[in-house]
Amino acid sequence: MKKLILILLGVALMTSINAQEKGKIRVGGNLGLSIPHAGIGLGGDLDIRYNIMDNVNAGIKFTGDILMKDLSADDVNQTVSMTASSISSTLLTGDYYFSKGTSMFAPYLGGGLGLYKIGNIEVTGSGTDTPSAPTNTSDFEADTKFGALLRGGFELGHARLGLEYFIIPKSTLVDINNNAIGTTSNGFVKLSLGFYLGGGKWRK
Repeated sequence: MKKLILILLGVALMTSINAQEKGKIRVGGNLGLSIPHAGIGLGGDLDIRYNIMDNVNAGIKFTGDILMKDLSADDVNQTVSMTASSISSTLLTGDYYFSKGTSMFAPYLGGGLGLYKIGNIEVTGSGTDTPSAPTNTSDFEADTKFGALLRGGFELGHARLGLEYFIIPKSTLVDINNNAIGTTSNGFVKLSLGFYLGGGKWRK
């Protein structure tokens, strides 16, 4: 992880003379630690944007996250359960930057709207057995939900550190035999680190 951070910062410093400018296109990628309810996960995204103004851009974001959530243990019955989730999305996004073009440091706030594809499977284990996911998932169908995204953070040169909140409606929860057993929440927070290329220049 430390090597990845150093590489991203190196890219940012090497390209810091070319950051953001009106009329330019920029492409970026982020990796992050996802934090759902009582769980943890990993995710990444591809972010493509057009700079409407020097400090405002809009574009499309493709995301994918794998989560382990709702981890619980029943000491009486000696059982352990969790929900394995796969969430992908296509979102229309926009960001506003609190930058006057005099520094490489640019705080921002933004958000997005779009479609999420979600799969939630509850897996259980008992005694000394650990929960195991099904080996064949071809029959499982993902739910599609309309949701939102709120985010904020800062950019330094071409490096980007952000905190994102994915707002997603509840969806169907199934067991390993693909039987519906209820619903589960899908919203989660993600701390992400990434970089982007192109876009013009922040510092004038």
